[in-house]
Amino acid sequence: MEAPDLVGEFTLRTNASESSEQAVDLARLLLAKLPALDFDEAVIRTAGASPVGNRYKAQFSRAHAEGAVLFVLREHLGKPVRIGDPQAFATAVGIKKVDLVAAANAVSKKQADAVIAALSGLPPN
Repeated sequence: MEAPDLVGEFTLRTNASESSEQAVDLARLLLAKLPALDFDEAVIRTAGASPVGNRYKAQFSRAHAEGAVLFVLREHLGKPVRIGDPQAFATAVGIKKVDLVAAANAVSKKQADAVIAALSGLPPN
């Protein structure tokens, strides 16, 4: 896998406490950000196990956010958006998960999860 270049990154944050309101906030923030971005593909890194005590609530909130982002990106692109976890992405590009994670960390340790998703859009070696 060739070393990709990270052109830019951003973080969307919400101050809402309810998961449905968080999803709406994230969708609105992403809608405002999209006109300034130039891209042809989108990939969403979905959640695995939750690192917080109340896993059900965390997974439910994450699912709301993922769904809102998926909808906005799908509408913007007019085509399907790939989704998956690091193992699914590694399988899609035909490399070991540990190698995919290492490649992502080499690009951006801070945003490694996003880079993992992005790398899954590259053609396999």
